[in-house]
Amino acid sequence: MSNSATNSAEEAIYKKIAEIKDEISKLKQGKAQALEDLNKLKQKKLEKIEKLKGIRSQIDTVRNEFSLRLEELKKLKERKQQLLQEIQGMKKQFDEIKAILQKTQGLDIDAIERRIQSLEWRLQTSSLPLDEEKRIVQKIAELEKKLGEARKMIEIKEKGTVERAEYLAKRIELSTVRQQIAGIVTELSQKRNILNSLKEDREKTKKEIDEINKQIEEIRNKIGNINNQIKEKNNEIENYIKQLKGEKVETTSRPTREEIIEKKKKIAEEKLKSGQRLTFEELLILYGENDKEDGKDSDNIY
Repeated sequence: MSNSATNSAEEAIYKKIAEIKDEISKLKQGKAQALEDLNKLKQKKLEKIEKLKGIRSQIDTVRNEFSLRLEELKKLKERKQQLLQEIQGMKKQFDEIKAILQKTQGLDIDAIERRIQSLEWRLQTSSLPLDEEKRIVQKIAELEKKLGEARKMIEIKEKGTVERAEYLAKRIELSTVRQQIAGIVTELSQKRNILNSLKEDREKTKKEIDEINKQIEEIRNKIGNINNQIKEKNNEIENYIKQLKGEKVETTSRPTREEIIEKKKKIAEEKLKSGQRLTFEELLILYGENDKEDGKDSDNIY
């Protein structure tokens, strides 16, 4: 191959290598951008994971609070039922007391006691017929019965006063329990809404993480493809460099026509000096005849 042809081939190879290097540079820029996007996505994923952990922690906290308040509500309802039963029983007792008071209304303990003493004194100091004595004894028995009822009435009144105070205390407690129940019911409703909202956030965040994972996988695939392309481009460059080295080896290792003629000319001169017989070709080379007389190119000197 002539020098001009060799130079032209080398220039073409160098140009192609330059084009491939430019392509590799662009691929590396794309890879750098992809790596930057990948790092951003990884950071975003970490933030979402932290957010998800926080949401789950909040859900656990609210659930625990919900369970505690639910247990408290259960106890308050039990207490409410107990108070209602106690108040109902006390109302029944008050009705009984009221009936007794109505029956014993107007009884005077002192007057009854004086009347009994008077009748007993008469029995002791007077000589009475049997019928009259029997009548007085019966009267005393009736008065003692009334006296017992009167005294019982006083005890019932005193007991009723104490029980009424207890009754009022239980009514106040019942009102307080009802308010507490209403407050807890409202609070449980709020916590249920908070739980639902947190669960929605949790599911939303999980979907966002899944979407980020897809994007990360896509970018990783993109980077893998870019790496493969860069590898292929580098292989192309290596092949071109091998080709370029081959051209140079061929050019440098194979002597030119002029170099061969000059070498043969020196050999012919040495033979001539030593008196050796020269060939027709050596004579032509020695005396500057580069072409044969028949007009054929002397390329067979190679």
